Amino acid sequence: MFLCRRLVLSSFRSFSSVVKKDPSLDYRPLALQARVDFLIRLGDLDTAAKHARLAGQYSSYYIIGLNETCQAIIGAMCEAKRYEDALDLFHYFYRDSKIAPCHGYFNHIIKLHLDQGRLDDALNLYDSSLANHVTQSLISKGLVDAGRQDEVMDLLDQPRSFSNLAWDENVYKPPQLEGLLRQGDFEKADEVLGHLLGSSHVHGDGYDRFAIFSHTYMKYWFEQGKEDKAMHCYSRLQLRKLTKATVVNALLALLLKYGKKTEAWSLFDQVLHSKEMHNLNHYTLNIMVNECFKIGRFDRAIQIFHKVKALKLKFPHACYRNIITRLNKQGILFEAEHLFQEICSDELVSPDVSTYTSMIDAYLKAGRTEDALRLSNKMVDAFLGQLARLACL
Repeated sequence: MFLCRRLVLSSFRSFSSVVKKDPSLDYRPLALQARVDFLIRLGDLDTAAKHARLAGQYSSYYIIGLNETCQAIIGAMCEAKRYEDALDLFHYFYRDSKIAPCHGYFNHIIKLHLDQGRLDDALNLYDSSLANHVTQSLISKGLVDAGRQDEVMDLLDQPRSFSNLAWDENVYKPPQLEGLLRQGDFEKADEVLGHLLGSSHVHGDGYDRFAIFSHTYMKYWFEQGKEDKAMHCYSRLQLRKLTKATVVNALLALLLKYGKKTEAWSLFDQVLHSKEMHNLNHYTLNIMVNECFKIGRFDRAIQIFHKVKALKLKFPHACYRNIITRLNKQGILFEAEHLFQEICSDELVSPDVSTYTSMIDAYLKAGRTEDALRLSNKMVDAFLGQLARLACL
C-alpha cells in the first residue's frame, strides 16, 4: 500500500519539478486551482504548496480562482497543524507577492492565533483585515471565551463594510447575546430574543436567525447546569420552520452533547421528512451516523445512511468516507465493501485517498492481501488518470 502511495506522490513531485519550465502546462488561475485542490485531496501538501506559490506571479487584478487557491492551501496547512508553513504561505501570497485579498482572507490565520491562545494577535489582524461574517464570528467567540464580554459589545457596534451582513445589521448578534448572558444581564438578553421573536420578519431566513439566537441561549443554560431553562428555549422553536442545514446541525450537535438524544432524533426525523430537504446536508447525516456508532448501533447507522441516500439526490464523498472508515474500524468489512463499490460506480462521486487507504488497511487487517494489492493498484490508476487530465489543462 505504502509503495503504491509513494508511486502516486512521486509522480506529482516529478510533475511539480517541471512546472516552471514546461511551456505546455496551463498556469492560469483556474487550472492552477484545480491542480492544488486535487493535491490537497491527495494529501500531498508539500507539492500542493509548490504549485500554489505560482499564484504569486499574477497581477493583483487577476482575482478569479487566485484567492481560492491561496485560501485552500493555507487552510489545509492549518488543518494539518503545520502552522509555520501556513504563516509562510500567507506572507508570501499577501505581502511578498501582493495578491489583492478577498474578504475574510485573514480567517485561517486568525483561527490559528485563537487556537494557540494568542487573542491579541488575532485582534490585531482583525483590525487590519477585510473582514466578513466569519471573521467577526471568530473574533467574537475568542473574546467571549476569554471573558472579555465588554469588548464584544464594543467590537460588534463598530461600523464595518460587511457586504454580506445585511441580514443582521440592525439587530444584536449571537456573540453579543452570549456576552449579555455571561455578564448576567438576563433582562436585556430576554428583550433581544423577545424582540426578534415578535418581529414581523420571523419567517424563512429570519426564523433561522431566531433559532441561532435560541441556540445561544440553550448553550449558555446547558453550560450553567440549568437543563430545564435550556429545554424551555428549545420548546419555543417551531422546528418545521427551519430552512438552513447549518442551524439544524448546530441544534443536533448541542442536543446530543447534553444527552437530549430523544429530542435530537425527533429533530432529525422531522428534517428527514421535510418537503424540500434544504435543511439537511452531509454534515447532518454524519452527525447522526457518528451518534449511532458512539452508542454501538452500527445497523442503525447503515439504515440511516441508505434512507437518507434514497431521499437525497447525491452525497459528497465525505459521507461515504465517514461511514466506510467507521465500519472498517469496527471490523464490519462486508458493509464497508458494499458502500465502497457503490461510490466507485457513481459517476459524480469518487473515493478520495483516505477512503481508499481505509479499505486497504481493513483488507490487510483481515489477511486479504490480494484484495489490498488489487485496491492499491486501482487507487494508483485512478489518481494517475486524474493527473493526466490536470496536466492537459
